[in-house]
Amino acid sequence: MNEQYHGIYAALVTPYTGDGKVNYDELQKLVCHLIDQGLDGFYVNGSTAEAFLLSSEEREKILEAVTEANAGRRKVICHVGTISTDEAIRYTRHAEKAGADAVSAISPFYYKFSTREIIRYYNDIMGSTALPMFVYNFPNFSGFSLTPEVLEELAKNTNLAGVKFTSSDLFLLEQIKTAHPEMAVWNGFDEMLASGLTAGADGGIGSTYNCMPWLARKVFDAFVAGDLTQVQDKQRQMNQVIKVICAHGVFASVKEILEMEGFHLNGVRRPFTPMDEAGRKELRQVYEQYILPNR
Repeated sequence: MNEQYHGIYAALVTPYTGDGKVNYDELQKLVCHLIDQGLDGFYVNGSTAEAFLLSSEEREKILEAVTEANAGRRKVICHVGTISTDEAIRYTRHAEKAGADAVSAISPFYYKFSTREIIRYYNDIMGSTALPMFVYNFPNFSGFSLTPEVLEELAKNTNLAGVKFTSSDLFLLEQIKTAHPEMAVWNGFDEMLASGLTAGADGGIGSTYNCMPWLARKVFDAFVAGDLTQVQDKQRQMNQVIKVICAHGVFASVKEILEMEGFHLNGVRRPFTPMDEAGRKELRQVYEQYILPNR
């Protein structure tokens, strides 16, 4: 399975119109742009998309817009996670109908669900579809951390394809990949792409790959070629940008850089904070210093 899912995937942002509605035309323009820049696929309706600030209708229409623009050229993984199992199943069935290649789900959050309940949640989703499933492990946001024991239980289901691993526990990433070499494991923290690849990740799914796909591509390609000096150099350059992005809000900052590229995304949804002039100035500096020279 993992040979089908590798490389650099953008966790797509959600563009808005001036009055705050989803701008599906601009989203399709972004998809085509990222394909042209060499990305291998897309992660749709995830954290970066502000998924839990979107309506059910918006999430479904976003996926439809992405699959239409993609037209089978790259892999599309749709995040279907939510608190409700029934709602996640509905998103999953829509993803299959809309032409997604795979689905993914964060573990149910807010309520302190038991491990048994979380395992059942994933098995119920996988039982509703023929699509491959990627567990979205993001303990900082969900409050639940995947363990080797939970993964062994989930691996009994043949629909399990792998893990989107957004955690700094690279020992666990390595243990997962060692125990399940057949699974695809995605590195989730962009600032740790090189480290994740070294620990065994098959690629990365990231927010910043929307706005600096060239740098992420160079990290991955240099790793595949065995050029660790280049890997480290390009990761260092990525991290100079990421440091500023994190200081001013990841989603707003990624969108601000994309505005510099000529896209019209109109900020983030409340309660996220809009970008201020100081942030724009700092982002412009790292854009010109690190992103433009790597295009």
